[in-house]
Amino acid sequence: MALRDHARLVLLIDGVYQVSCSGIDISLDSGAQRVDTLEGLAGKTPGAKSLEISGTWAVPIGGLEFDFATAMAEGSYHEIQIPVGGKSIVAKGWFQSGKIGQSTNASTEASATFIGEFEKPQ
Repeated sequence: MALRDHARLVLLIDGVYQVSCSGIDISLDSGAQRVDTLEGLAGKTPGAKSLEISGTWAVPIGGLEFDFATAMAEGSYHEIQIPVGGKSIVAKGWFQSGKIGQSTNASTEASATFIGEFEKPQ
């Protein structure tokens, strides 16, 4: 097997690269509804596409790079971009939940969940 470079996910919120991001999870849902008949699976009905992105950040002493608590309090909409290889997943939506915590002998971390709609990666 030949050695090769592999992708590393990065996160941009409103066009700003999140340097202290330590984890990213993306869940995509086509929203399609399956159509069944007495003969079996007949196809699908298109639905509302959605995605959920969960991110984790190390919290610098000066504070978070992106203030998701204020975004949630204001109910503001944001754009998230995640380049994957030669294409980018771009989504528009809002921050649904988040938390900040620390434990013994560990750095302070924050996490947030973003819910939005997406189009075909470009």
